[in-house]
Amino acid sequence: MKLFLCPNGFTDEQTAQAISCLAALKKIGHECALSVEDGARLTGGNARAEFSASESDLIVSLGGDGSVLRAAQLAIECGKPLIGINSGRLGYLCAIHRDEIAQFNDILSQCICSQRTLLELKYDAQVHYLLNDVVIAKPNFGETVDLSVYIENSDLIKVRGDGLIIATPTGSTAYSLSAGGPIIDPESPSIVLTPVCSHKSTHPVVLSDKYVVSVEERNKRAHIYADGNYIGVLNSKLSVCKSRKTLTLYSRRNIVENIKKSEG
Repeated sequence: MKLFLCPNGFTDEQTAQAISCLAALKKIGHECALSVEDGARLTGGNARAEFSASESDLIVSLGGDGSVLRAAQLAIECGKPLIGINSGRLGYLCAIHRDEIAQFNDILSQCICSQRTLLELKYDAQVHYLLNDVVIAKPNFGETVDLSVYIENSDLIKVRGDGLIIATPTGSTAYSLSAGGPIIDPESPSIVLTPVCSHKSTHPVVLSDKYVVSVEERNKRAHIYADGNYIGVLNSKLSVCKSRKTLTLYSRRNIVENIKKSEG
């Protein structure tokens, strides 16, 4: 199998872990490739990609959940499935721990392969694809944002506080859960709106993913983040909807196991 690796090798420890995983995957018979930049970073010299991500059979993330989110952008672009190898902390989106790398083939054959809903964030003439969430946040610690949220151009809720999370079912177990949002089955056709420290008792809202969610901020100073990446300042209406694209993600957990892990 051709594996295109996306390692999180920014520290000496992470680099050593990535090199070890790469060697282990090759040892059990896989062809492995890295981007030119990642290859040079891990080897400390010149590198070339043995094959491109679009020529691979599977995108493999090495790191934690942040690494999965970064690799997801490449997997979405290439239309390739993704599996995460956890060498970080929680590794919620990862199917394999790096200590299990020798059993990679067996674990892969037993994984649940699911089509994960993506969100499209349309803002400033650009489209961003999200596996987890869109976050609209206050710009500074001592400030608040004043948000108006609409579905199909009708008023839904007002949020005055630290911000708002618009999450996929996959993202319901990420920041949204920490902010008091519900856990949603990854296969549920839903979008979750979770206010962050709202001044009023504004509760999370679970919507059908058929709706387009739009958000405006009265003072035009809220910050926008897409899967943790800074997008810009919310100075005009932002629109979020379910994408026609999906991400094929390998997982070892079902909804019951997800709930148990979130509690433990």
